[in-house]
Amino acid sequence: MFKRMTLVAANIMESRFKENEIIAERYEIINHLGVGSYGNSYLVIDQVSQQKKVLKALRIHKRITKSGKRDFELEKDLLQTINHAGFPRFFEDGIYKNIPFYTMEYIEGKNFEQLIFQDGQKYSEIEAFRIANQLLEHINYLHEQQLIHRDIRIPNVIANGSEIVLIDLGLARKRNHVNAAGIKRKRYLRKEVNPQADFYGLGHFLLFLLYSNFSFPKKTKESSWEEELEISYHAKYIISRLLQIKDCYECCAQVKSDIQKLFVV
Repeated sequence: MFKRMTLVAANIMESRFKENEIIAERYEIINHLGVGSYGNSYLVIDQVSQQKKVLKALRIHKRITKSGKRDFELEKDLLQTINHAGFPRFFEDGIYKNIPFYTMEYIEGKNFEQLIFQDGQKYSEIEAFRIANQLLEHINYLHEQQLIHRDIRIPNVIANGSEIVLIDLGLARKRNHVNAAGIKRKRYLRKEVNPQADFYGLGHFLLFLLYSNFSFPKKTKESSWEEELEISYHAKYIISRLLQIKDCYECCAQVKSDIQKLFVV
C-alpha cells in the first residue's frame, strides 16, 4: 500500500519536459512519446547533428531510490553493448536539471499496439507467425549475449517497413542460470531471468496478433483462447509450449524449428 501511494504521489509531482524545451543545450523536444516504468520518452531534434532521436529521462519515483538509478544505468549500459539492426542504437547520455537521460535511435514506424488497436490491422495465422519468427531472431540475439528482455509486449515491438525492431530494455537482465527449464513456475513467468520469460512474452504477443482477426460474439460464457481462435493444431501447440501450458521450450532453436514446420504444413 505504501509503495502504491508513493507511486501515485510521484506521478502527481512529476512534470514532463515541454514542447520546444532545449535539453542540455542540445536536444529540442518535439513531443512526448510515452511513459514506462523507468522513464519518459521524447522525440527530439539533436541540434548538433540535426538528427531525430529518442531521449529517455528517468522518472521521479526512480530517481529518489538507489535501485531505480542503478537499474536506469544498467539499461543504458546494456543498450550500448547491443550491435544489431533489430534494436535502436545508443547515442549519448547526460543530466539535465538533476534528471539522468540518454538518447538513442528513433525508429520510424508504429508499434503493434498502435497497428492493432488504432489502425485496425488484422493478421492471419501465417502472418502472425512470420512476424513472431522475425521477433524470435532478435530474442535469440539477446539470449546469445546472455540477456533476457523480460518485456516482450506489443507496445515494445515496432514495425519499420518490412522489418521489426524490439525496444525498451528497462527490465532486461543478464541470464540467471539458477532457474533451469522444466521447473514449474506459478507466478511472474514473464519476469523471471531465463529464456522461458521471453518465450512466455512471445506467446502473448502471438495471441494479440491472432485475436486481431477474431470477432467477439455477444455471449456471457467465457472461453479460452484454444476454444475461441480458429487456428491450426500446430499453432496451438506452439503457443501452449510458449505459455508453458505444455512442456516449455528450452531455447530459441526449438521454437524456430516448430514455427518452420508451420510454414510447410
